[in-house]
Amino acid sequence: MSSRRPTPLRLAVATTSLVVLAFVSSACSGETQPGEYGEAYQANFMIGCTGVEPQDDGTFTNPSLGSPPFCDCVYQGLEEKVPFEQAKEFEDQQAESEPGEITIPDNINQVYEACKASNPEPAQ
Repeated sequence: MSSRRPTPLRLAVATTSLVVLAFVSSACSGETQPGEYGEAYQANFMIGCTGVEPQDDGTFTNPSLGSPPFCDCVYQGLEEKVPFEQAKEFEDQQAESEPGEITIPDNINQVYEACKASNPEPAQ
């Protein structure tokens, strides 16, 4: 009986996909986008990263993408280590790029890697 554990490559691809999807989802909500880190940007980011809307109590039930702890870790890391303008520029790049054309800046990738290490199963 074998256990289906993701290979490092599959996990890296899934994490990169989460990164891209979180930024693209927050960019494509159709609403005016926040101009700084804060509650509105975090709410958009968490929806894009988990793949689900929050419940009335603010929890994310049955996330289809990233786990809430992973996504929260990423948001906190971005807020602490990546200037908002750079995060926004990366977000805009994602909206204009085709799949496979996306390059994640080193400081943003470092945030994801750190969160992946502390939350080893970022994707459901």
